[in-house]
Amino acid sequence: MIFPQASTLPFYFASLSSIWVYYLVPRNNVDPYLHDSGAEPALFGGLAMALLNFQRFTAHFAPVMSVTNEAQFNIMAYPKVRAAQVPQISVADFLAGGEQTKLIGAFRLWVPADNPNAVKGGAEMFYEPTFLTTFSYNVPDLNDPNQTSWDVTCNDPADAKQSIFTLQVGNPPATTTSVMSPVTQYTLDPQRRLFSYGWNLNGTFQTSQFESSGSCIAFGTSSHPMRADMQKVLAGAAPVGVQIFNSPPAAASTRGFIVQ
Repeated sequence: MIFPQASTLPFYFASLSSIWVYYLVPRNNVDPYLHDSGAEPALFGGLAMALLNFQRFTAHFAPVMSVTNEAQFNIMAYPKVRAAQVPQISVADFLAGGEQTKLIGAFRLWVPADNPNAVKGGAEMFYEPTFLTTFSYNVPDLNDPNQTSWDVTCNDPADAKQSIFTLQVGNPPATTTSVMSPVTQYTLDPQRRLFSYGWNLNGTFQTSQFESSGSCIAFGTSSHPMRADMQKVLAGAAPVGVQIFNSPPAAASTRGFIVQ
């Protein structure tokens, strides 16, 4: 096995709040992005699947606490060399965590983030196609219960007045608990060899399926290639499910009162 250079692995997340939106797309939309990669698109009823997720996370280091906002745009795929072991599975079973071979994973196309260390670490340790940019968002949070929808805009790295995409997801209906972890990730190393690593999320997802409503994505006028790639992959896309992962709070301060 070949591992990248790393100062410390595993990388531990102190907190994580994220939303994952899945889309079914024609296979022709994704094939060009997997050409000569060693990966094949995972198919669900003959359609490929794309995944867009947005996450807020913190990490603790000896001298500082690091805060990052990040998006990941992916194609669900598996290694060609393991094709015989890849299960035939429905979207519903996949979102429920039924794919326990962990061969179907998220092949990275773009990973924008607003923390320079996250951009550098993702590229050097995991060969992620990262770039530095900014985000504008309002998302549900225990400390802001009036915010019930996920509203996320990924800005152009050179001109924050232009956007790459805006994602809006309302409060998902009828969620169920899903056991997705560990999540398999795929990238290409500098020699274009297929590279895989796992993301262990210490908890469960809340999952909701929807076919006709619940999620809206709009593309901006940014000239960044991520915007063009997203439009190509998601052309004719139908959102089929959303998952939310929130790590539990570590502590809470409650209402005070006058003692005397």
